[in-house]
Amino acid sequence: MRKAFLCAICFSLVLAFPFLIGHSSGHVHHNQTPVTVTCETDLALWGLADPSDVGYISVGILHKKSGDELVVYDIRKKRPVVKQPPKPRSRIPPFQGDVFLLDDFRQGNVNRLGGYFNGFFKSPSLSSITIDKAPDSLQSLCFSYEQKLPGFSGFWIHLFDFKAPPTERAFLDSTPFRYLTFSIRGEEDSEKLTLQVADYSWEKKEDSLEVGDLGRFLPRGKIEKDWQPTWVPLENFPDGINRKELASLVFLARSGRGRVYIRDIAFTTRKEVRIPPPPPEHAFKPSPHRAMWLWETKALLGNDLEQDQLVDFCRKNGMTEIFLQLPYEVEEKDDGRKIIWDTSKVKTLLSKLHGAAIKVHALDGDPRYALREWHDHVVAIIQSVIQFNESAQPDERFDGLRFDNEPYLLPHFAGIQKESILRQYLDLLRISKEIAGSANLEFGVDIPFWFDQKNEFFEPITELEGRPLTEHVIDVVDNIGIMDYRTEAYGADGVIAHALGELQYAAKVGKKIFIGLETTALPDETILEFGRGRGASKILLEKLEGTRILLRWIPDATAADIENGALLYQKKQTFVPAGKLTFAEKSISELTEVMEKAESEFNKFPSFYGFVIHAYKSLRLLQKKQERNPH
Repeated sequence: MRKAFLCAICFSLVLAFPFLIGHSSGHVHHNQTPVTVTCETDLALWGLADPSDVGYISVGILHKKSGDELVVYDIRKKRPVVKQPPKPRSRIPPFQGDVFLLDDFRQGNVNRLGGYFNGFFKSPSLSSITIDKAPDSLQSLCFSYEQKLPGFSGFWIHLFDFKAPPTERAFLDSTPFRYLTFSIRGEEDSEKLTLQVADYSWEKKEDSLEVGDLGRFLPRGKIEKDWQPTWVPLENFPDGINRKELASLVFLARSGRGRVYIRDIAFTTRKEVRIPPPPPEHAFKPSPHRAMWLWETKALLGNDLEQDQLVDFCRKNGMTEIFLQLPYEVEEKDDGRKIIWDTSKVKTLLSKLHGAAIKVHALDGDPRYALREWHDHVVAIIQSVIQFNESAQPDERFDGLRFDNEPYLLPHFAGIQKESILRQYLDLLRISKEIAGSANLEFGVDIPFWFDQKNEFFEPITELEGRPLTEHVIDVVDNIGIMDYRTEAYGADGVIAHALGELQYAAKVGKKIFIGLETTALPDETILEFGRGRGASKILLEKLEGTRILLRWIPDATAADIENGALLYQKKQTFVPAGKLTFAEKSISELTEVMEKAESEFNKFPSFYGFVIHAYKSLRLLQKKQERNPH
């Protein structure tokens, strides 16, 4: 059974770029009194021996319905220092005439300076940022917000590639230009935004300085329901901003709720200059492939009604492939483990699915499978599928094999044994692919989007021999499913941004990519980092037997006994709403909209094969909810 908690799916990006999700302060609970939570770990897994050795800890607090749960992400002697350049690099972008067009929002997810856009908010406020058509069908950046005090809501547009290490970043030298311009319109007449700006220094502080209410720079003095040109003289930028090192534009909602559309952001040498028209939009053909994970196989076997409902669901939703959990039992024998399952009932189910033109991949997975002592077990599972196919009629056979092992859920994955685990995992994939290939079975695996990314210290999260783990995996298997669990298509923290690296590499080597989206309910999470000094909350490291310790998070200022351990204090806190990762509380319409927007970008890659949804049970509930409440 799959065990991918929210913490494991999102931890890389949250730690690397916490301001993408939405920063919060104070206690992590918003609707109840905070309580102390604990968990145990072994310092030896992190290369440490005693609580006094620890100077940095990162943990997650999962806010589950059953209560809070503490999980450990990182433990070190001290927090690494991100290397900064002695002097920031800047550049004047190439431009013709009087205009440098930063973004017309028709060329994908990144502007012409390599910068992303993204929304931010603090509860109880909300924000959403995407690329969409305005009411007059013009493609635009669309910002929706609900501003409630004491929270805040807004979005930023970077003028540099923030995913590059600080030493490689280049900021905008805007000195050749006199104006910042863009067109803007609202959905109502009540939207109010404030423009702020950051240079290199302010960006390092994750802060910006105010330029002014956008109404000051509009012909009619306020945002209205038709397009208006905005001309912001760069001389109006605050004195504390170095115009040779511009880093970002920041837009803050001032009050109420609303939706604003922006297009054609440019820097110009004079006012009223003509902005170049956009290139024609290219129509795209949607992928014919749709897949989903299905884990409740045993409940389907022998139940004709449930099987017929599954087939009908697949037809209505355009499903072409199912990743079906193998319904096996393990019998321990003197000569090893034996895999046992009810083959006759499985054959009946496969025959029905194939009759609806649906391919079926035999699915299994467990984090422990990555470890060498479990490889024989996995081989036995694969061989049982091969034997099953040999005994079955063509329409009763599995079309492929699939493993969702998620080795990062092992408690010692992030510590000093990571490289060993990764190598064992790749060995398993090579063995599995060889056996599956010998039986003409397509072999695929599922991986998180962050296998090719870096953490907040710009350290590769999973890398072997100078290459990200993603590339090693793609080289071995026939296809991969990327657990790209986000609920926005565009933006720095959206579905598109997280899948591009895998799609680009897979296109080079001729492999297929499924893009995975989540509909299962997940908990909200708070990421906390601790170090030496003082802070709003603390974490106590109580020494147990040997090198084991008990971590006790203390959310308030109460005293703590540290006679047998050590104490660290909160340095950073980031709230991660589940609504960022799963469509469980959204609608089928919103899921479809995100797929359509992402697909318009993904279809540029021959490696894009289609979407895969996690999972049948939750997707079916989501569809039933929409049928009950169609509007």
